[in-house]
Amino acid sequence: MRKRRARDKDQTIQDILSAAMSLFSQNGLHGTSIRDIEKDSGVSKGLILHHFGTKEILYAAVQDQLISDYINMMANVRSEESDFRRLVALTIRNSFQHFKDNQAYRRISLWSYLEGQERTNEIEERFIKALVSAMKAGQQSGLVREDIDAFLMPFIIRGTIEYWIRKEKLIRQMTAHEKDLAIGSDERLIEALSILFLKQ
Repeated sequence: MRKRRARDKDQTIQDILSAAMSLFSQNGLHGTSIRDIEKDSGVSKGLILHHFGTKEILYAAVQDQLISDYINMMANVRSEESDFRRLVALTIRNSFQHFKDNQAYRRISLWSYLEGQERTNEIEERFIKALVSAMKAGQQSGLVREDIDAFLMPFIIRGTIEYWIRKEKLIRQMTAHEKDLAIGSDERLIEALSILFLKQ
């Protein structure tokens, strides 16, 4: 166990969340105990329960933090780019990179689905609605194809990205003897998704 030390409340909570995120990512909710989190965080079981109440509430807090980190990153992208076509490309690129770089996000998403612990997060719902609204506005302005339901677009993009990253080993295997396919396969996917919904 890490050496216990005097700490402020915010740092204590962050230490708990960081340790819990790592353990939940590796072992899921049911494979992780409060004692495990106590050991990895250096925060006593009593203090963990004082701040979060139960392991399930802590798990939900970890999920919320992961979702908030993603949405904050995407919101920053939207605030920095005004050109719609470039915004679509940048949004997809950053979403792809975020999922690829954040194994904990991907693993906890899968664990929560398998263990029946998926959350309906209000922030995520608002974010998806904002994306749908942006796509509808793009359709009205003549930039986005009108033959695809705007509501489906964010789910198609995210679902494709998540499946592609999950099947990275298969993709490498399939392209191992095809140099033209192997080079820049991630970039080709990002480009394909970027133009999928846009009118040419």
